Amino acid sequence: MAGTEWPIFGSAFLLLTAEELFANGKGAEPMKPNVAEAVKKAAQVVADPATGSWVRRKWGEDYLKRENVFYRMLLLMGFAACERLTNDRQYHAFMSEQMRSLAEELQKAPFHLRDDYPGECYPSDVLWAVAALQRAGRLEGVRHDALATGIVTVFNGALRTPHGLPAFQANSRSGAIIQGARGCNTSGLLIMAAELDPQAARQWYDAHVRHFWDGGKWIVGFREMPKGGDDSFMDVDSGPVVGGLGSVASAFGIGAARVVGRFDHAAPLTMEVVALSWPTPFGLVTPGILGSLAADGWCLGEIALLFSMSRPAPADVSVPFTGPVPRLVWALAAAYVMLGLLLIAGQAQRWLRWVRRRTAG
Repeated sequence: MAGTEWPIFGSAFLLLTAEELFANGKGAEPMKPNVAEAVKKAAQVVADPATGSWVRRKWGEDYLKRENVFYRMLLLMGFAACERLTNDRQYHAFMSEQMRSLAEELQKAPFHLRDDYPGECYPSDVLWAVAALQRAGRLEGVRHDALATGIVTVFNGALRTPHGLPAFQANSRSGAIIQGARGCNTSGLLIMAAELDPQAARQWYDAHVRHFWDGGKWIVGFREMPKGGDDSFMDVDSGPVVGGLGSVASAFGIGAARVVGRFDHAAPLTMEVVALSWPTPFGLVTPGILGSLAADGWCLGEIALLFSMSRPAPADVSVPFTGPVPRLVWALAAAYVMLGLLLIAGQAQRWLRWVRRRTAG
């Protein structure tokens, strides 16, 4: 039984990543058997009621019929991506039922908000849910444009913080802001906001840069708290925070920058992430360690990064990266090269000693 959201979250990330890479022509064709099997297995994880045990304990046996926005959004995202990838309609009826019930609930709700967990509403998850409804609806020729317009209007109205960004947490009944904008939620919601309203996404991204972007010679990234805020704040949503820079805010910031065409931010962030990930022939070490510690899943961090790095970029406008490369990237690259040379030198010495012993004998 799944004790947390990580199994379904990671599986949905895999399906969304595969959808972008393969369904939109960026992956090798045809899909390799091991990839096809991974897609099939991920869909099974999403569909398995066992992966919903953590929300069933919170909401009761009717957990699929009211609120529970985060989990139901992941169902819609996963099933829609799987169907577009494979043309398999195995989960279509379930997806369609969830789409219609969640859309109706959000449309009728004050401020179009409902809770993720009892008494906890995170607006970024609601926006992702509306994007999921649009994705699922396209498979049936159904659109939820009024709901998409409504949630953007709320984000620019009742849920607009002094930083010009949607709130991190709100009261779903009163629309009151409980916690202001943070780096992790803003980077995350921007990834899907461009699918609902490209203009609003660009405006929010500009505000995100003004209040959260920290660009230096050695390292760049998105802060977890706004400039002038608490540099040490850190929780499970933010991931590790170093010098005020949030790991989740910066990792999802890659996708947020890509969907609005800001390659001047996406490129250096990607370079830093790859350098900091300790790349090896066997995978990325650092995301694997963090995924294991946080969710007992080695691949979670790696697939989350791939999801962010594979987000589609707009064709109409973009800001190219012209440099410079953050100095941290060069420093880590030099460290990896030095470490490799030391290992090679050590092996060469052992080989020479073996040759000398053989020659002397």
